[in-house]
Amino acid sequence: MATLMLENGADVRVIPELLGHAKLSTIELYTRVSINLLKQVYQATHPGIVGN
Repeated sequence: MATLMLENGADVRVIPELLGHAKLSTIELYTRVSINLLKQVYQATHPGIVGN
């Protein structure tokens, strides 16, 4: 759920509160998943990347 929220623009500071986590660090795993998605989108769509 946290990953979907991040990928759809939710504020990373609000997600732990909504999900009942005490610390922001609890959702670090989800931000890494989201960063991997960001890298995939970047590589697939950036005009400076060869092969697009």
